[in-house]
Amino acid sequence: MDHTEKKDNFKAIMKKYFRKEDVLLLPNILCYVRILLIGVFLCLYLIPFSVAGNNKAYIYLATAIMITAAYTDFLDGFIARKFNEQSQLGKILDPIADKLLQFSVATALCVKFWQFASIWTMFAVLVVKELGLMMADIVLAQHNKTFGGAKWYGKVATFIFYVILGALLIGGPFALDAYYVSDLFQCHLIIDSLASVAIFFLTLAAILYGFLFVKLLHHGPEEIKKVSIKPEENKNND
Repeated sequence: MDHTEKKDNFKAIMKKYFRKEDVLLLPNILCYVRILLIGVFLCLYLIPFSVAGNNKAYIYLATAIMITAAYTDFLDGFIARKFNEQSQLGKILDPIADKLLQFSVATALCVKFWQFASIWTMFAVLVVKELGLMMADIVLAQHNKTFGGAKWYGKVATFIFYVILGALLIGGPFALDAYYVSDLFQCHLIIDSLASVAIFFLTLAAILYGFLFVKLLHHGPEEIKKVSIKPEENKNND
């Protein structure tokens, strides 16, 4: 492929995914907001401050920001479907914003609770799962196949993961206080238990997607047709 062909392909991709009329669609604006809220969350959670003598105020504010950002993930999809405002740009932005939020919160927890192996394990499982799904998407696309959107077990794992993240964000610092007064058992019981639940569901979703990947990869011509992807049906996994 020469330089001219590459340039033409690039223009075709930009024209397909970055149309001017899609930039200011409400679902896409919510994606922009979600990405901005990630920065606000990290600043609030990683730079402790007190309000009216409450030294845990930053925890509540940061958690509220995280919940708001997570809610926009549901809201933008609902609006896009309800008011027919789906776009190719949105199909790129939504999963990117979603994964950025998950990784940002998990990273913040690793920084805050660096001494807990369970938190680092949870982060590692999340990274492996998402990288594995990304590679699987690429391989399937090369065979003109697709997962066909997020599956129920992926959605359940994502929901539970968000719940666990919220619980760790709020309850973790209080458990950490116990850690520094030598109540190690109570601290590890709370944090390790929550992280273990997240690890279990993330791992389960990854395994089930793995089985589905193998099944799709070995389908015959008829099955390939059933799962072959059309541009307007392309959706990312949770």
